[in-house]
Amino acid sequence: MRVAVVGIGAVGSAACRFLAEAGHTVVGFERFTIGHGLGSSHGESRIIRYAYPEAHYTKLMGQAYPLWDALEQAAGEELFVRCGGLTFGPKEHPELASTRRALEVNRVPHQLLRPEEISERFPAIQLFADEIAIWQSDAGFLRAGAIVRAQARLAEKSGAEMRENTVIESLTELSGFDHVIVCAGAWANTLFPESPLPLTVTRQQVTYLSGELVGYPVWIDMATYWYGFPSDGRIPGVKLARHVPAEVFAPDHPDRPTLESDDDAALAYAVTRLPSLGPEIMHHASCLYTNTPDESFVFDHPRPKITRISACSGHGFKFSILMGKLAAEAATK
Repeated sequence: MRVAVVGIGAVGSAACRFLAEAGHTVVGFERFTIGHGLGSSHGESRIIRYAYPEAHYTKLMGQAYPLWDALEQAAGEELFVRCGGLTFGPKEHPELASTRRALEVNRVPHQLLRPEEISERFPAIQLFADEIAIWQSDAGFLRAGAIVRAQARLAEKSGAEMRENTVIESLTELSGFDHVIVCAGAWANTLFPESPLPLTVTRQQVTYLSGELVGYPVWIDMATYWYGFPSDGRIPGVKLARHVPAEVFAPDHPDRPTLESDDDAALAYAVTRLPSLGPEIMHHASCLYTNTPDESFVFDHPRPKITRISACSGHGFKFSILMGKLAAEAATK
């Protein structure tokens, strides 16, 4: 089959690779350059974890993990850092309880750690007396930008054609293909004026504070939705961000501004939870969240021979390789 893929981010690059490796004729279209910093798939790191409040996401991770391992082996470079992960919050927090149930239902090994155990193992992280943490050893982070570039490179090696700096204004331009996969992220609705999705695009900021957390896990604070990463040597400092949609943002805006107020919020959070960090801002950057109202993914067929897909709502990168594989299968089977 001859398949077009619109958008070569995390999902699109995976779809191109799976299609090309299966022997199909593939043309990928990217409005910018592959690995650009204007969307949702760039940067040094994205958390990957089994620990989810929703059991179906925990189950899906069981399908995604082997795909990430296979990609890393095929690419011949480190793309998945298994450093372990902590999810913590008040003992009675409903999402923390749901996360424990999801891990138990899916038989994912994990441990519960008390504040004093956290202090002993990870002294830079401060838990309060009424809190508890879930430790999951298979968690870690994915090297996001490197993954997109690796998947595109492997797709090209298998015969895919990548057309960068090419904007598709209408799907009628692709009428010569047997199937079209649209994974355009924040730009998805521009191609479907007759059936737009309820998507909200927001600008999100990550902040690197001065300090080091070498040998630490990734972590998520359920009470505040702040999360962070260990020091990894790629960018000085420690990366913090918050999984709360910020202001609505037009994806065609030529710039991705960083705000001092966002940096101040990261510093204020670190005072009580990570007091060894700061006060310097070592680095900061912005990206886009493309959110659905219930934070679920998009996977549908709005027209014949069209698959529309988005691993959105700020938690989709870890599933993107699986979504790309499913999109390739939907297009060709």
